[in-house]
Amino acid sequence: MTSPPRLAGLPGLDLRALREQFDNAFALPHAPPAPGSINLLAVRVGGMPYALRLQDMRGLHANLRILALPSGAPAFLGVTSIRGQTVPVYDLAALLGMEPIPAPRWMVLAQAAAPLAFAFDVFDAHLCVNLEQVTAATGAGDGGGQAVHTADGALPLLPLRALADRIARQYGSRSGGA
Repeated sequence: MTSPPRLAGLPGLDLRALREQFDNAFALPHAPPAPGSINLLAVRVGGMPYALRLQDMRGLHANLRILALPSGAPAFLGVTSIRGQTVPVYDLAALLGMEPIPAPRWMVLAQAAAPLAFAFDVFDAHLCVNLEQVTAATGAGDGGGQAVHTADGALPLLPLRALADRIARQYGSRSGGA
């Protein structure tokens, strides 16, 4: 029997065990945030900073092809395929009353009853913050929502579930809608 491969200059480092440990980390269930904290994504929509709750999404995707389809919904970009499922994609900037994004790079798959994705410009970072950092938003145009306070300033929390519900109510019953 041969001994496991080792890296030169790093005595005692077992590559097979290291690879197995790395692979097993992806098989483990996602650990919830520590008590009293919340996981967020810091993003930019229309150049403006926002935060999204990780619990409101099923996944983050980059550079997915969007097939444009005609629709009466101004924020509807078209459809994409995520894990073999056809998913309607909506422009977060347009939903927020901003100029639509010409070619959004990022999208989140919403935690919703039906498949639905929201597209945006930039993914900045993953944040794990204390719940004390989440307060009522005070800025104009925040819709009375919440904001998370970070070292870089306050980020309005976008209510993805409420946006998904609004889209379902507005367009879900229309044929040929998004």
